[in-house]
Amino acid sequence: MTDQPKTPTAQLEWSLYVYCPKCELANDLADTQHDTEHDIARHIFSNEWDKLRGWEVTCEGCGHEFKIEKVEY
Repeated sequence: MTDQPKTPTAQLEWSLYVYCPKCELANDLADTQHDTEHDIARHIFSNEWDKLRGWEVTCEGCGHEFKIEKVEY
């Protein structure tokens, strides 16, 4: 039996952080708490970042509601 070299599988891990303007907590918008319908992921991976302008976020720490100005990297 010959040893076949293992072929690894790549794993994509992503995050999209926005800081709450009230308590400054970093909210990961890639988390299912913020992206229940996967709309954020779809816009990011379809290169439609502008569709997230004005996206409403509720801070997971203090409950403050605010909107995203833009997404940048």
